[in-house]
Amino acid sequence: MRLAQFTRPLAFAIASVLASSAVHAALVVDEQFEGTYYNPAQSGRGVNFDWFQTSATGGIMGMAFYTYDAQGRPYWMLANAAFSDREFRKSAVDVYAFSGGSFGNTFTTPTGAVVGKLDVEFLSCNRVKLDFSAAAGSGLVNFNMDLERFSGAPASCAYRTEFTGCPNGTTQLQNLPRACILPQTISGNLELRNNATYIINGKTTVGGGRNVQPGTLTIEPGTRIQGIGQGIDYLVVQPGSKLYAEGTATAPIVFTGPTDTPGSWAGLVLAGNAVNNGCTGATPCAFEADSNITFGGSDDNDSSGALRYVQIRYAGQVIRENEELNALTLLAVGRGTVIDHVQVHAGKDDGFEMFGGAVNLKHVIGTAVEDDCLDFAEGYTGKIQYAYCKQTATASGDSNGIESDNKPGAFDLLPRTQPKVANVTLIGVASGNEGVRIRRGSGGNFYNVVATGFGQECLNFNDSATFAASGSAGTPAASGVLTMSGAALGCAANFEDSGSDPFLVSAWYRGQSGNSDGTAAALGLSGRFPGASSILLGSGVAVPGDSFFDTANFKGAFSGAMTDWARGWTMGGTLD
Repeated sequence: MRLAQFTRPLAFAIASVLASSAVHAALVVDEQFEGTYYNPAQSGRGVNFDWFQTSATGGIMGMAFYTYDAQGRPYWMLANAAFSDREFRKSAVDVYAFSGGSFGNTFTTPTGAVVGKLDVEFLSCNRVKLDFSAAAGSGLVNFNMDLERFSGAPASCAYRTEFTGCPNGTTQLQNLPRACILPQTISGNLELRNNATYIINGKTTVGGGRNVQPGTLTIEPGTRIQGIGQGIDYLVVQPGSKLYAEGTATAPIVFTGPTDTPGSWAGLVLAGNAVNNGCTGATPCAFEADSNITFGGSDDNDSSGALRYVQIRYAGQVIRENEELNALTLLAVGRGTVIDHVQVHAGKDDGFEMFGGAVNLKHVIGTAVEDDCLDFAEGYTGKIQYAYCKQTATASGDSNGIESDNKPGAFDLLPRTQPKVANVTLIGVASGNEGVRIRRGSGGNFYNVVATGFGQECLNFNDSATFAASGSAGTPAASGVLTMSGAALGCAANFEDSGSDPFLVSAWYRGQSGNSDGTAAALGLSGRFPGASSILLGSGVAVPGDSFFDTANFKGAFSGAMTDWARGWTMGGTLD
């Protein structure tokens, strides 16, 4: 059935759900809108706005302005409107006038009284509308103000274009302001401006299939893309198609669900034409959670686009047992794809899961992820530097900081999973499982990894194929397929050692350069940052012969608060 045939009932159903949850955003009201706004055509009347962040996703916009009383005297008024990052307008906000009090050495508190109600709507960085309704007996009159920014909008504010209608190819919801339904299939070029919220209803694909009817979806900084929540909502970028979601440090792009609960939508899937060891021939792989998504090939340089300064919130749904959609699923994605400064938060399943491919990641964060944070399998050979994973009490009993497999059911299948991973901080909780779990014949070269706080071991190997890939009892790690150096572990139990294994995991670890293991306290961490005397500082090792990796002389993801690469673009209050 064509989308046009059911637009009206679909629009009504979506609007009903969204309106009841108050989840439309269009633009995010925050410190970007601080400043003085005025109307030169109304004798310069104006309002001063001041933002106070109060939570990870909201705050209070303070407003100060004046009118005139019946005697023509200026009458100062104040209002405070609480905004979540899902709201761009508020109605019936109390407006106060104050009298009495003093500012002398014997300061006394003034008396406030409600003198009216205010409706406020932010249309862009340069325009705000206010409607004031005077309270009975206040002696004031109703008025409206349509204000522009004094001296113009600053370059740092992302929301510069007012909403006038949904872009071609999308469908506007008439009874929900500034909301547009994405088409089920995006072919050709579609650009999403940040003056609307874009709704994912069910499975939405960029491209008609694997290297068929390619599409390019480009998303402006500060835009919100949201699942509807009536089924399994997910966005798929097909092989041969591209997604350019490139936010900024002050205006990240947000993918989320209709409610702030894990699994309220299914997530983002990028599928590419790089190598997956389960389908190295002409026949592509089929995704376990959706067999209609096929992927894989021989082009490790393939590009699926770019994700920069992106948040993926409350994603991940189980389709069938052991078959899930993760916050960010990467299916044979090539190294031509850019993934840099991406946070996944409160995912129901894994945070970042790679099924083969060679895609590289830098500056990535997983917070409150209920299963594994970084999950590698099926011949993944990409590179990762600067990753921070922090579990919360929602972590499942089988959740790991890093879980690395080769091919389930064929542990020695080539090309073997062997990523290069550097400068990672993994912070677990008692309900979680292991810091680093390497199994099913996986390889990998790990540098400057820090793990602490996990309910089970910081480091564990499973399966004889994993031990064999690493080396031998006489020379653990001699093969170079599985190595770890410059690491620091601080769990109640750092290793799962067994006399029945070919060699002890602790011996493998301690026999390599720059590694330490002890208690959590010995790491010297304060939250996610090493303290001034921490053993993590000045003790990092270099990743040899690879220009992708920065030279970092510290262990873990951060060297300190002064060089905090997570500042500003992540969800406030979620990292520590």
